[in-house]
Amino acid sequence: MSSSPKVSFVLPCYNSAAYLQETLDSISGQSFTDFECIAVDDGSNDATLAILQAHAVKDARFSIITRENRGLIATLNEAIAQAQGEWIARIDADDICDPQRIEKQLQRLNETQADVCGSWIRFFGDKSGEWMTPSEDGAIKAMLLFNSAFAHPSVIARTALLKAHPYSPYAVHAEDYALWCELAQAGATFTAVPEVLLQYRCHAGQITQSKKDELRATAHIIRSKYARFALPAAMQKHADRFVELAEPARQLSRAEFDWMCDFYLQLAENRPKSRSPLGEVWVDTLQRTSGVNLFLLGKVKALNQALPPPASEMSKLKRQKIRCLIGDRAWQLIKKLKS
Repeated sequence: MSSSPKVSFVLPCYNSAAYLQETLDSISGQSFTDFECIAVDDGSNDATLAILQAHAVKDARFSIITRENRGLIATLNEAIAQAQGEWIARIDADDICDPQRIEKQLQRLNETQADVCGSWIRFFGDKSGEWMTPSEDGAIKAMLLFNSAFAHPSVIARTALLKAHPYSPYAVHAEDYALWCELAQAGATFTAVPEVLLQYRCHAGQITQSKKDELRATAHIIRSKYARFALPAAMQKHADRFVELAEPARQLSRAEFDWMCDFYLQLAENRPKSRSPLGEVWVDTLQRTSGVNLFLLGKVKALNQALPPPASEMSKLKRQKIRCLIGDRAWQLIKKLKS
């Protein structure tokens, strides 16, 4: 390994003993070997530190910082400040990297000359399925109008960029979304490897309801600021209305659904590269619309043609078509009988 490694893994750990060894083994098992791993024990009171120390004895590329608990954002910024590599690779202490993760991401970065690269992920544990994030710069920046376009622990980014733009202490529970939006506004370019390179473990207690509420409030502020940067000039006058209705937990009326879909079509016309993520977004918008009925099917068909959803959304779209066909009242009754 060279004196300055190509890649610096940043691994925050807090009471991570239950799953940590699998994560460490997946890092050590990378096909790309020129890396360091900076693991920060953020004041754990379980066996986290002992597991880290034992692994560092076996793999000299691992270094450990241990101190009192300061939280995720301070931990990430501290590790990034210590990083020697040209690239920072994020990973959480309960996830598992594909053996070729770094190799494939570096190849993608070399091909695209982008500054930040994510990948698709596969959920396991308490949730299954895949998250097929956008892979092109324009599509990723369009998706950021709604929410994060990357799975945080899948990302690799230029170290100099992350040192110049540390995680914001004011974006607790939405620190990654805030960072991607800030980097976009700073002129960074994005990409992703369109295949699963990370197994994302889902388990009880990851995000409590209180944290979800705080995340929504923070994300709303981030989305509002980003919309004023990312929306075409001709659409800026509608930014406040868009941000209000784009909130993922916001229930929409039929009139609000119509307004949002007209907005999506206008955005796609102004920014053709946004068509792919908008195909996913309008299906989610339909899902949170109340009062749907048979008369909405014509609009759904038109949207399906203008903004085709990705394959991963087709089962959701099929369910929403059935909901339109039978109406909300019958749909809720069927859901109640099934539960």
